[in-house]
Amino acid sequence: MKRLAFSLILLSSYVLCSQQVGTAAPQIGAVENDPFANFHQRWTPSMQKLFQLVRDDDGKVTHFVGAEVGTPYENDSFELGHVWYKDEDLGEFYYRYNIFSKEIELKKTHLTEEKHQALIRDPNVVLEASIGEKAYHYLTFTTDKDVHEEGYLIKLYQSNEFTLYKHLESKYTEAKPAANSMVNPTPSKFTTFSSYFLQQNNGPIKEISLKRNKFLKQLDPPSAEKMKLYFKKEKTDLSEERQLISAIVHLNKADL
Repeated sequence: MKRLAFSLILLSSYVLCSQQVGTAAPQIGAVENDPFANFHQRWTPSMQKLFQLVRDDDGKVTHFVGAEVGTPYENDSFELGHVWYKDEDLGEFYYRYNIFSKEIELKKTHLTEEKHQALIRDPNVVLEASIGEKAYHYLTFTTDKDVHEEGYLIKLYQSNEFTLYKHLESKYTEAKPAANSMVNPTPSKFTTFSSYFLQQNNGPIKEISLKRNKFLKQLDPPSAEKMKLYFKKEKTDLSEERQLISAIVHLNKADL
């Protein structure tokens, strides 16, 4: 079963930002020069299946040179997390979520010389952060414009009835030269946007409004009544993530 699980989670070919954004991505060293060749050889056959060398068409690893302002990552540094296939823990890895390319980058070590890999996008594959209660799921969800999309959702809270997710989106803006000497040039930049989604009783995952009145209308009548009572007791700002989580936690309680 474990061998099957690993074989189903082969890493996808990693080319950050395959679409052209700004300047073209430069080529870096060929994977044949991998300084971790001996380290990889000590892995089990299953681990070698999970972490295969990543190549593009010309046999070299590429990366994207980022913008002058901002970052495409949730966090620039790699953090520890566990990769799961269904209910099977495949091990602990260092991960970094690239919001812009919609990729989770993985490394077995924290060494800068090790090239990262891209985790395959699969609903059966989940990455759980070792620190903090959050997990990354590749799921189908519905936006507030009633558009069905697929992507990574970060699970912030789960109860027997409600699950709250966070979705991150990154926008790249190209640099603009100064129109004249009186105007400063605009640097290229990444801007990150957050939205939140709620799932009730394993139903569809739908985006929620962070405005209290609109949020109440998105709930079923019993849940809306509970929330009204909660809002009367608490001056809740749903745009503040901790307060939003607290509201969903209390929504699951019967004594509201």
